[in-house]
Formats: sequence, structure tokens, C-alpha cells
Amino acid sequence: MAENDSAGAGRRHQKSYKYKLILEGTLIGLVTGVLISVFRLMLMGADSIRDRMVAYAGSGAGHAVLIALVLIAAAAVITVLLVIEPDIAGSGIPQVEGELRGQKDMRWCRVIAGKMAGCALAIGGGLALGREGPSIQIGAMVGKGFARARRTPLTEERLLLTCGAGAGLSAAFGAPLAGAIFSLEELHRNFSAEVLLTTMAAAAASDFVAANILGLTPVFGFDVEHGLPLKYYWAVILLGLILGAFGAVYNKTIAFMQDLSEKIGKAFADLVCGITRRDAALIKDGFHPTVFAARAATFGRMLCVMAMAYIMYFIYPQVLGSGSGLVGQISRGEYALGAIALMLLVKFIFSTASFGSGSPGGIFLPLLVLGALTGGLFSRILGLAGVDQRYITGFVVVAMAGYFAAIVRAPVTGVVLITEMTGDFTTLLPLVLTSLAAYLTAEALGVKPVYTQLLERSIGRPSASRRALLRDRKTVLDTEVHVGSRMDGGHVSDFGLPLGTLIVSVVRDGIEIIPDGNTILRGGDELEILTRENDIADVESIVDEACHVALEDD
Repeated sequence: MAENDSAGAGRRHQKSYKYKLILEGTLIGLVTGVLISVFRLMLMGADSIRDRMVAYAGSGAGHAVLIALVLIAAAAVITVLLVIEPDIAGSGIPQVEGELRGQKDMRWCRVIAGKMAGCALAIGGGLALGREGPSIQIGAMVGKGFARARRTPLTEERLLLTCGAGAGLSAAFGAPLAGAIFSLEELHRNFSAEVLLTTMAAAAASDFVAANILGLTPVFGFDVEHGLPLKYYWAVILLGLILGAFGAVYNKTIAFMQDLSEKIGKAFADLVCGITRRDAALIKDGFHPTVFAARAATFGRMLCVMAMAYIMYFIYPQVLGSGSGLVGQISRGEYALGAIALMLLVKFIFSTASFGSGSPGGIFLPLLVLGALTGGLFSRILGLAGVDQRYITGFVVVAMAGYFAAIVRAPVTGVVLITEMTGDFTTLLPLVLTSLAAYLTAEALGVKPVYTQLLERSIGRPSASRRALLRDRKTVLDTEVHVGSRMDGGHVSDFGLPLGTLIVSVVRDGIEIIPDGNTILRGGDELEILTRENDIADVESIVDEACHVALEDD
């Protein structure tokens, strides 16, 4: 009887905890929805100001000089923001992944303010960056702030970060399902009921607020009047293969642009400051030449990419900013083959250079624009062979999803995101086929997903004080043993987890088992793993190899 009472109390506690998480997720979603709506309004204003700056710069030499000074000032302010808070650099998604894996500890309030201001300046200046990665980071920091204010356990804090991130993407694109799925597929990598329901609640609440402030119009407001017929599905798969290879090139180019930007920054610092690596004996009167050189290098990177934007003001203003308006123009067939090819080349170089500079801003929207350009170019080439150009819109839509799948390596998110952003369901099957072909091609080429690549680049070894701080914080990771994996039929003692990490619970067919080293795991078992924050990344890597990768038959 006592055992039954205890089990019943445990179930009631678990149920009430689930309700509490959903309520917390909803509150985080509401706050995130307000912040991202304000952020989007800021970026709309920045786009409008940039358009006026382009027109003003072209109206006279004096005006052109004045705009150049404005862009130099913008580069200087962005540099100051990056010095104050380095974690606002780039997309923000790798930083969120690092936070979830115990490799970062961002200052949530400063990140929110710095990210919003930095992105407005960068995109307003003309850099080809997007709002979605920053929105995800802002939402995640809302979740972290909520958790820190309530001093929640680390396990709950990581969950609230995840639902905040989903709420951020939802409000950025008006895509609540994509926000929830991205958080699960790319960030938390856990499909438990608590994660799913809490993230869905946050994403729905965030989208509700954003829709009331900004309206319900889809981001890409165009209709797919002519769905792709079955006789062209061979072309859909071929497009996916091309996008997979193109995505691999994109990820390699991002790394190249980051390396090039660092070299330019160092050269600028050496030129302006006359400082190379010197002895600490040069430090006097509170002046540290190495620190000053690092800040000068950051300013040099911002100046260089703003100079690129300034050139585009005069020769190709269409590629400035995220370029979301281009998607509708391409889908309506407003550009001929040669014009699309040139725009794709220039946009590709400029957008990768913009992101490689380290300026605050995301790559979701720019890469979707590149996908749309590729789809439009592909359709025009097929037109030379007699393919009806009424279907150009369909190729544009499926290419966006395929390019996303190839670069981010989150195909489910890509399909749902494009469906919600376009408001069209007629291309659902071609979306799936293109995304699958692109994903498999990129995987076969051996190029890492872009956010994994960026995370590995940005995360160094934590300091001794940081490792000491992390060592005392514990969290519980949930996972499942997949059928056919190494641990399907293996002993707990064979897992190879780090010292101090414990499997505290195994749930099999709804029955909880308290395991020891001799417990044999089976496919379908649900595990709860207790570990230190410092070991999260290592544990997730071991779990993925041991529980999620199917073994080949001998």
C-alpha cells in the first residue's frame, strides 16, 4: 500500500511539474514575443533608413562622403558593443548551443541589449545578415533570465533556454511549429514530452504576441499558383543534389571568410597601432598593447565589411540587407537567367563576407534568399530545355528548404519553416524530396553542419575558474536507446561515461528500473543521466555514438 501511495504521489508530482513548465514556457513566450516584435520593428526602420541612405549617397559627392562617415561610425559602435559583450557576435545560435552543453555562461541581460542594437546597426548599414539567429539567442536569454531570477535547477534552466529559443524563431518568422521543431532538432536534441510541450507553448505564445503587433501576413507573401507536376519530380531531386553540394561550398566559404576577416583585422591593427606580439614589459600606465590591438582588429574587420557594403550602395544595392524582398521578385519571374546568376554570385560573396566579419546578425534569411536564387536560376536553365516557367515559384520554394537542409542539417525544420513562411502546402512533397536529397548529399561530402562548425570555432577551453564553477552544477539529460545501437543489449558498465556521471533511471515499457553496472539496456529504454555541467558536451557525444547510431551487421 505504501509503495502504491508513493508511486501515485510521484505521478501527481510529475504531472504538476509538467503543468508548471508549460506555464513558465508560456510566460517566456509572451515576453519573447514582445522583445522580438520590437526587434523586428527596429530592423524594419533600419531597412528604411538604409534605402534612404543609398538614394542620398547617389545624389552627390558630398552626400557620398557623409554616408561613408556614417558607416565608419556604425562600424565603431558595433566594435564597442562587441568589446563590451563578445557573445553578441555572429548568429547567436552557436552560443546558445554552447550554453546548453555547458561550454558557455552568457550574461543574458547584456546579450539581449547588445544583440538588438548591434544587429540594427549592421543590417541598417547594409550587411547581408538576418534576424532569426539573433532572435533565437534573444529568446534563449529571456529563458535564462527567467531561470536565474527564480534560481531554478540547471536541468530546468536548460529547458527554459530551449523554449525561449523556440519562441524567438517563432516570433521572428511567424512560424511556431518551426520554432518548436528547431529547438528540438538542432538545440536540445530531446523529444521528451516536457521539452515538446513547453517549447510549443512558448512558441505559440510568442507568435500570438508578434501576430497582434505585426500582423498575420506570411514572411514570403506570394502564392504558388502552379504546383510542381509529378513529371518534374526528377528535377526536384536533381535540384536537391545540386543544393547539397552548394551547401557544402557555403559552409567551407563561411570558414574561409572568417579566416580572411581575422587576417584583415590583424593587418589593420598592425598598420594603425604598429603593434605586434611583444613583451609584457611594454605595459605601462594601464595601457595594454595586446588588448588594444585586439580591439583595433575588430574595428578593422567591421570597417572592411562596411566598405564592401558602401561599394554595393553604388554598384549593386539589391544585395544589401537580408534580401527577403528578392524572393518574391524571383518567384514572379522578374529576372532573366543572366541577372539571377550574377545576383547569386554577388549575394553569395557579400553575405558570407558579412557573416565572416563577426558582426551581430544571422544567416537563416540570407541563406534562404540564396536558395531562392538557386531555385530561380535552376528553373531558368530548365526553361532552355522547354520546361514551363509557370513553375518557377515552386522551384524557388523547394530550393529554400533544400539549401537550409544542406547547410544547417535540420531538414524537418526546413520543410516546416518554409511551409509556414510561405503559407503554401501544395509543394509539401517536393519540399521533402529536395530536402532529403540535399541533406544526404551534404552528409556524403563530409562537411559539418554550419552551427556545429561555428560552435567548434568559437568555443575554446574554459578557464580554470570557469571549470571550477561548472563542476558544482548538476543536470539530468534524457535520452533513449535506439534499436540496433551499441547499447541495445549492452551493460550499463559498458557505456564509457565520464567519471562522476551516473545513469540514475531506466524506464522500460512504463516501468522504472534503478540500474547498476550489470543492468542490460534494451532498444526503446528511456534513460536519465545525471552529470556535471562541465561534462554535458562529452556525455552527449558518447550517448549519441552509443545509443543513437545503428550498428552495421557483420
